[in-house]
Amino acid sequence: MPDARHHPIAVAPKGEQRSILWHGILMFFATGGLAIAAAQKAGLAGGYAPSAAISVPYILTVVLLGTIMLILALRTIRKPALFQALFTFAMLSGAWFIADIYLEPELALVAGSLVILSRFAWKSVLTANLSLVIGVAGIAAAIAADLTPTAVIVLLAALSFYDIVAVYRTRHMVKMFRALTSRGVVLAFVLPPLRLRDILARATGETPGRGMLLGTGDVALPAMLAAAALRVGVVPAVASLAGAAAGFALMFMLFLAQPARAPMPALPPIALGSILGYLLSLAILPV
Repeated sequence: MPDARHHPIAVAPKGEQRSILWHGILMFFATGGLAIAAAQKAGLAGGYAPSAAISVPYILTVVLLGTIMLILALRTIRKPALFQALFTFAMLSGAWFIADIYLEPELALVAGSLVILSRFAWKSVLTANLSLVIGVAGIAAAIAADLTPTAVIVLLAALSFYDIVAVYRTRHMVKMFRALTSRGVVLAFVLPPLRLRDILARATGETPGRGMLLGTGDVALPAMLAAAALRVGVVPAVASLAGAAAGFALMFMLFLAQPARAPMPALPPIALGSILGYLLSLAILPV
């Protein structure tokens, strides 16, 4: 008789699980594709001289200080308005960046604001994810303007290690996510099966019954590499997205194999896939 304590490391998705997997892959290509398009439209490809204003140490310092400040704020501030305002402003800045590339300045702020307001006017999975796609893509493209692909790779490696420690060791990332969710701030893409009734359903901070939540950073960082890789070529940019999607598929199979559903660090396999996709494109294709 097989030992019940033994379980597979990964499980292939079946039925609705495949739909959830495709939903997640769609979020990667939608966000990353928009970030690539924004970077190309803004003229960041070819001959762009990155600024020293934003560097890997700078971003890691911001992440560290931001985490400490957020933990202290969550412990001392009970009212959700501040956290909702900060989240809204962050997403607005990304949507505004995208809109400013394609529209006249006087229309860009209006368009960006309408994207974010749709999240509150129609509280569905569709509008929640759409606003995140646009906001995260804008932030990723803006930061990638000052980083080389090599710098983003170093950043991905460092934050992957941090993700493992923060989820499994200190667990402060899990606690922060739950605390923010209780205050109405859901820093994640909601991934139910790709059915009309599911994507038009009300978005909440709870994990969908047959779906999952995917952190915004897990999508933003590969999108950042894709936008930065555009300086090397379109193929490396797209390859980094394809690698991230493959890494997400691996992560999802690991997630399905858990004996009991629990948070897990999604960034390491996603980052590894994105980096390998980028490097393989350089090894195979002339750039």
